[in-house]
Amino acid sequence: MGWLADCKLPRERKDMDPKLPRNKSRDWDALIEQIFGTILLVPLFVYLIFPSFSLVGISLAKASPSMPEMLTHVALMIIGCDFLFYWFHRAFHHPWLYRFHKKHHEYQATNIWASEYFDVVDMVFNILPGVIPGLLIRTHFVTLMLFTLIRGWQTAMSHAGYDLWFDPFNRGIFHGCARRHDFHHSHNVGCYGDWMPLWDYLAGTDVHYRAYWEKRDKAARNVHAG
Repeated sequence: MGWLADCKLPRERKDMDPKLPRNKSRDWDALIEQIFGTILLVPLFVYLIFPSFSLVGISLAKASPSMPEMLTHVALMIIGCDFLFYWFHRAFHHPWLYRFHKKHHEYQATNIWASEYFDVVDMVFNILPGVIPGLLIRTHFVTLMLFTLIRGWQTAMSHAGYDLWFDPFNRGIFHGCARRHDFHHSHNVGCYGDWMPLWDYLAGTDVHYRAYWEKRDKAARNVHAG
């Protein structure tokens, strides 16, 4: 499809070629891990932390939240998740902690299988930013599950390798989400944020990303002008 090809993010180096045997083999490993994680690890994690939900008032027994309350809580969880993910992710790029994150960066170009390809420790600290804000605001369990569903979509799309124009979490205040995370994998520098570019901008960890895309956009303009 022409429009999908237009959305594909650049694959400039040979090691980014998805057809390389080692990359195809890694995709199979990631698929098995995703099945294993979805069926066993994530349910086990939820089971282990579920008692803490009732301690802060998160319960299925509560009356269903109103739509305004649900939307407000989802927005607050996105903001909280974005803040926590940025700092957890940045910390895992410190030499002392990178050994737990290195596995995820075996993918030097994002694709859908990279989205859940983690070391176990890394996976736990990837889940926590999506849970802690909900615990702090004592959201309803249904709202927490809705946010988890939305975050699953956002995580998959930010790793898909495509800058999709129709993805609402890749436009507006979330603009460039897929581009930023793809750059993070291909260059392994900066762009530690999850949902929004805010924290990378404030902390100055997006300078290499912006310089890269400014150079590409300038080159594209020169080609069209010529």
